[in-house]
Amino acid sequence: MTVVRPLREDDLDVWLRLRHASFGAPREPRDPQVLAVMRSRLPYSRGAEIDGRLAACCTWHPFRAWVGGVRVRVGALASVVTAPEARRRGLARAVILAGLEELRTEGVGWALEQPFDPRFYAHLGFRAFPAGVVLEMPLERLPGDARAVDFAPTTLADREVRSDHAAFASAHSFAFDRDHPFGPPDPEGEDLPLRWRDLREAPAADTTDTTAYRAEGGYALVATRGFGAEGRLHVVDVGWRDAAARRRVLAMLTAWRGQLGSVRIDLPVQDRLALAEAPRHAARREVLQGRIVDLPAALAPLRAPDGGDATPLTLRVHDEVLPWNDGVWHVAPGPEGTEVASSTRTPEVEIRAGGLAAILAGVPSAAVREAGDVDGPLAPLRRLAATTADHPTFLGSADFF
Repeated sequence: MTVVRPLREDDLDVWLRLRHASFGAPREPRDPQVLAVMRSRLPYSRGAEIDGRLAACCTWHPFRAWVGGVRVRVGALASVVTAPEARRRGLARAVILAGLEELRTEGVGWALEQPFDPRFYAHLGFRAFPAGVVLEMPLERLPGDARAVDFAPTTLADREVRSDHAAFASAHSFAFDRDHPFGPPDPEGEDLPLRWRDLREAPAADTTDTTAYRAEGGYALVATRGFGAEGRLHVVDVGWRDAAARRRVLAMLTAWRGQLGSVRIDLPVQDRLALAEAPRHAARREVLQGRIVDLPAALAPLRAPDGGDATPLTLRVHDEVLPWNDGVWHVAPGPEGTEVASSTRTPEVEIRAGGLAAILAGVPSAAVREAGDVDGPLAPLRRLAATTADHPTFLGSADFF
């Protein structure tokens, strides 16, 4: 008999063994820092038992993220592990589905994950989103000239840096709110938030410590590796408020020309530099997948754009995994949010739940139809897609989970 339950303190040893069997890590399971991290995750972690024996686990990080310009809670799935002797028995599926149902009861509309294999999670209704492009290219290909920019070293605790990131993240769907990842915003908080603390570390053991630099309206967190033509500038994190700040930040990074030969930087898919350089210089990047957990909760915060077509639509949503999403829905985007209710009307268009999530994440509706997820006209879907169209999806590599 399979039972899914929250993890407990006395599960730590088994949980660490399962993680080591699945990931080869942690290498030092009794390290106090490792144990402290694992204990901090216990409230968000669930396990599946077979006959009283813990055999599978996962963690649902309760992050806050921006979707369509609105800050919402998302469930970020991570560290799905199954004992080797218990694999291919549906345990991972059971513990994930139980987590999705729990998220629904908490009013969470979206789930995200970074998969070991996208095909596994596709069976659970997750779809890949266009989350960003990592460029590894000669430093000389960065635009601008650092001599024309005023910039200086700073810290991640600098309120201007944190404000720059908030402006950048809020312009992109599914970007994390680093200042308040687990709870409501607290603008008076003095402690450096969790996500900023994580970014103090360099991206690899042979790189220098990270240093933040800020130009007007934007910042970059960088580390260096090596020297000369073989050396590389790692842009661990970057953000800006507007187009002018973007130009200043990219120009600022050219200060390392001559010292280092190449740069690694993660940018939104639609960024002008990413579009120009990705065909020759794109590097491997983690896949981001997501799905709608609860349709009303996912759509309700989304707002119709100013001057856009806010005509209501009727959708037939097919969800073979989460039955509470399956059905006909009346959807009415408005300036303060979207009204969502079950309906008995004849639907204008039919769509799979994964296809709807993809459209809201910026995948063109025509491409979703070509994939076989849409039956009917695209015009109603485009009205709904307009609620997030001006907030392209981007989850920077720094926001791993």
